Amino acid sequence: MPRSSHLAAVAALLLAGCATGVPVERQTVVAGDRFNNVQGEARFVVRTVLAAPASAHDRSEVVGARCTALSSLYEAELVTPSRLVVPNFGPQSPEIAVTCTAGEHSGSATARIVTRWDGPPAYPGWGPGWGPGWGPGWGPGWGWPAPSYPVSDYPDLIVPLQ
Repeated sequence: MPRSSHLAAVAALLLAGCATGVPVERQTVVAGDRFNNVQGEARFVVRTVLAAPASAHDRSEVVGARCTALSSLYEAELVTPSRLVVPNFGPQSPEIAVTCTAGEHSGSATARIVTRWDGPPAYPGWGPGWGPGWGPGWGPGWGWPAPSYPVSDYPDLIVPLQ
């Protein structure tokens, strides 16, 4: 095989590894205006696949499965693949159970909120603190606190159908 064919095959494999499935064109929104303490919106993609493939790369995505997303606060209907937009209550956001059916196949999965810091609480650098031989004052230390805040969101959800 010529070298250019090998390069093309490697490039195709790398691009295939980046593929995330069928493009998401649908979006279902749960309005948050009826709730107190809403901190914005959380967005995540719901996909359905046939369960128990030989490997994760062999999964067959099921398009058009009808799903119900249910939490302790709200319920939504969607068709996969779909982006679900729900009220974000930060770390107190409820678990969401998604149940889907497509013909004789059905399955369910749950999504829990994930909270992370958008940056470290402080960064190394020059700022108030102990400097070598300087005593209290300015010197190499932890520096000023970096702008950081908690970010809460749901991870994308894949519902395996049996």
